Amino acid sequence: MSKRTDTRAFISSLIEKLGALDKLAEEMPNPRKGNGWEPSEIAETVAMVLPQPLDRIARKAIGPGISARIADFFRPKHATSRIAGPATLIYFPIWYVKGYHECFYLRDAKYTIPVDKDVVAVEVDGETRDLMIEEQESRIVPEALKRRLQRFSGLFTGQKRYFSLNDVVELAVRSRRAEMCVTPDGREGNLLEEVLPHSWRTQRIFEIAQLNVEGVITRMASSQETKERVVERFRDRYVEMPETPRQVLSNTFQIEELTQFYIPYAHFRVARAGRLDDVILNAASARIPDGKTVDLVKRQLQI
Repeated sequence: MSKRTDTRAFISSLIEKLGALDKLAEEMPNPRKGNGWEPSEIAETVAMVLPQPLDRIARKAIGPGISARIADFFRPKHATSRIAGPATLIYFPIWYVKGYHECFYLRDAKYTIPVDKDVVAVEVDGETRDLMIEEQESRIVPEALKRRLQRFSGLFTGQKRYFSLNDVVELAVRSRRAEMCVTPDGREGNLLEEVLPHSWRTQRIFEIAQLNVEGVITRMASSQETKERVVERFRDRYVEMPETPRQVLSNTFQIEELTQFYIPYAHFRVARAGRLDDVILNAASARIPDGKTVDLVKRQLQI
């Protein structure tokens, strides 16, 4: 049974036991629950996106198109496109968080209850309630404010009528489940698939040394995002407290998954026709990323 189900079952049992909503607060003195309120205590999972074989990525870097390969065919051997120097593999961290916020609370309310047109008096719990007549101008006027003759005659017309229940206490709940990812440059996304396609293979790691690839310079991109900051952003985005609660009974903010993924990008120096080009590829897909990502990688590599 999940913590969410536990809370709902506990409140239901208390209502059945106590028989009064106001007494719930006495039985629930500590409303704040869930690990989301203390992100430093959450143990995150770390995983890497597996890069494709280096030789395949290198071939993509050397000849991204047919025209380039045809051009190399007519060049002398020393002028053909080739890798110039060791490749660099740089990992960019993205964060993925999934969780929910659920708040049970009491609030004051007032009910306006319509009655049939033939009703001339109402008694609730041994107390007679004043009827309210809806006038033709669609205004609700307390019958007690009308003159006695108007009151008596109004109750015997076909006008719509209501009575009010004051001092009502309601048990309400706000509940929302969500997920969010944060990219290295601080952009927020709603779904992990937006930045990490299903076709990419991932592997959980337990130490940063597992990111190293033989024969490649491995670097880690800097990032200002920490798990505390990511959870705080998730809370600011999805946790919504009631505006005027009478009493907050349970305020649960639970992080169900917190994972840091490392996405690899490969940098090659490629010699072409007497010049050196810097080629950036997504090492998971062996494709050229969008311009914004290319600029981000180059800034990290200072090229």
